[in-house]
Amino acid sequence: MQRRSNLSVLAVALALIGWSASAGATSLLAQDRWPGAPAPPTGRQVVPFFEGWYDNGDDTYTISFGYLNRNLTSTIEIPLGERNFIEPAQHDGAQPTTFLPSRQRGFFAITIPASEKDQDIWWSITGEDGQVYKVPGRTSSNAYQLDWTPRPHGSLPPDTWFDSERDASRGPAGVWADGPLRASVGRPVTLAVSVSDSSERDAEDRRFAEPLDVRVTWSKYRGPAGEATFSRHESTSEASSPVVRPGGGRGAQVRGPRPEVIMLDGVAGTASVYATFSAPGEYIMLAQADNWRSPDSSAGDQCCWTNAYQRVIVTP
Repeated sequence: MQRRSNLSVLAVALALIGWSASAGATSLLAQDRWPGAPAPPTGRQVVPFFEGWYDNGDDTYTISFGYLNRNLTSTIEIPLGERNFIEPAQHDGAQPTTFLPSRQRGFFAITIPASEKDQDIWWSITGEDGQVYKVPGRTSSNAYQLDWTPRPHGSLPPDTWFDSERDASRGPAGVWADGPLRASVGRPVTLAVSVSDSSERDAEDRRFAEPLDVRVTWSKYRGPAGEATFSRHESTSEASSPVVRPGGGRGAQVRGPRPEVIMLDGVAGTASVYATFSAPGEYIMLAQADNWRSPDSSAGDQCCWTNAYQRVIVTP
């Protein structure tokens, strides 16, 4: 991966200080003025992050974005529009409206042609207090260039698809289901995505004596302010929905099993879950497949996961 060791520091500086349109670090950190004071669980900012960019080798480039929801336990809803938009306008609409707690890396990506390579793509988020935070996605910095090559122990983003493996994709840009699912308020609908991990690892390394399970995490990506709740699908054993430790990624501090977090037995399988919606409207649900059990794969390393997006139209 073509990245400098101080990339995380640079990302924080760019997102929180250098690229803020109307608020500097002092306003962002004002709530933390007392050293050692516990952070409040709610009422804090959501800050966009530029994760890096890929040269796809076909005269296209993919720019990866994530965010930091500084609320410890609260999911924040920010609809598309004046408080949540991307410029240039032709790329607006790719971003989420549901922001899970904590740092979420590579939640979506935008692929551009070579003709737009030198044009910045800005993501702007405005908090309820009126503070604006914005970050540019750009391909002009080699320090932010990512790559598709295997990690030191062979990890690659899992192949992920909905209907046919021929449509499988990898990485933050991910794959979209061909058509929407239909559901009704209060009635569960099945969400399902298929995954295969083609990472090649050293069989003589005892850490890889058995295949590493792939994790799939479902979440609401976009939709009305109503909740999407999850329940275990009968194809998934209770043991496949692990207890997630605090700080374990993808959301709040959880003390019990999460049916939307599914550990596939081995390197391939289908991750299914029931989703129930509390309000009508059009939703996008995100399945993120990762192999972070491998020592060379983690969100902080910008590898190795794949996003999969499913539209769901919910009627009353």
